[in-house]
Amino acid sequence: MRLFKILSALALLAAAPSAVSGCADETPGAAGGTLQNTEYRSDHYCVRIVGARLNPRLQEKTREVALMMEKMFDIYNGLEEMPLPPGDAMPIWVHLSRFEYDRQAALHDYPPRTTHGFCNLDGEVHVFYRTGAPPSPEATLMHEGFHQYCHRAVHYPTPPEVIARVPNYTRNKLPTVPLWLNEGMAMNMETGRIVADHNGAAIAVDDVGAVNVDRLDALARLIRENRCPSVRGLMNKIMGDPLTTDDYAAMWGIVFDLRMATGNALYVREEKEVERAGPEAVRQAILSATDPTRPYPYLKWPVPLSGRFLRACRVAWGLDVPAVVEMAAAGAREPRDFDRQWNRAVTRAALNEFEKLLRDQGQTLEEWEQGWRKRMLALRAEVKGGSYRYVEPGDVRKARARLSRQDVRQGVW
Repeated sequence: MRLFKILSALALLAAAPSAVSGCADETPGAAGGTLQNTEYRSDHYCVRIVGARLNPRLQEKTREVALMMEKMFDIYNGLEEMPLPPGDAMPIWVHLSRFEYDRQAALHDYPPRTTHGFCNLDGEVHVFYRTGAPPSPEATLMHEGFHQYCHRAVHYPTPPEVIARVPNYTRNKLPTVPLWLNEGMAMNMETGRIVADHNGAAIAVDDVGAVNVDRLDALARLIRENRCPSVRGLMNKIMGDPLTTDDYAAMWGIVFDLRMATGNALYVREEKEVERAGPEAVRQAILSATDPTRPYPYLKWPVPLSGRFLRACRVAWGLDVPAVVEMAAAGAREPRDFDRQWNRAVTRAALNEFEKLLRDQGQTLEEWEQGWRKRMLALRAEVKGGSYRYVEPGDVRKARARLSRQDVRQGVW
């Protein structure tokens, strides 16, 4: 069952005593009424559901959300070089009141009715429960949860001189994930499918990183109509710059490509084809994976090239942090001035790293972009035709086992 399918109906029932480990409290509502909230703490999350009326089933939902996010935590934590340091439980607020959600969003400059989820500068997630149009609340939680995890795992602790020199600066961490990578990775999390027990609690989250069909449809249309935002333009955008739905679709596609094509070392369509073709075909398939214009490898969650960038995020891309802080703080009249300068430095360093990687492969960014657009159109055709499928990691291991030891030593794999 979908995690939030009955939230809105249950919100209309009469309040009743709590039936889960947690508590129900009352807080003043922004519209003059009273909002009730119920809380559940898991290993890594503190989930609160806030609404006009709560009941035992809604309070149970706090546990279900926490269990779902614990499954997502395992996925975030499994990304390359992103272990989470010790710390307090990560807070998640699920709002049943649109007014109250918009009030929270307005504190971070989001106009009313324009968002349905955000992660604030302190790593606190707020999500509005909405029905109808996608994305679902689950997808929003998976998306915003990635931003929250990045805040804890790779963002850089704010140097004390920033607090001392920039008026009214309160942010405790500086972002090190460039905008295109942050949003692109978060959208790659949205496709998770919840496997629930008989009580509706998440026992697994599958298909994270699968094709996001809505984003792909939009991107393929932009490419065909020659309206796709340029990759260089997107990779130069910084936190705080306005983003369109076209930008989001392209950012999803860039990161999907970095996960599924550019950095992969194996391309086999079907294990049956490999069985029929024999070991030499496997070897040729692996060699062909170095071709930047090849079709997509069909892997569910390969070792991503994006992991290389996430490792760089942990050390702020090798920036001379004191020098960048000095430059950004000089003349900063308000926190926003400093943030833009810092974000610009991180963004520029990330783009330089990507272009260096491409130069090592004998490509320019513009040449890579041409191949990327072709791969996106080919992917859309395969998804639409029903021929796209994932190869589970176990199948990949079987294919690798067929390689000779000499191939492994020579770095073919």
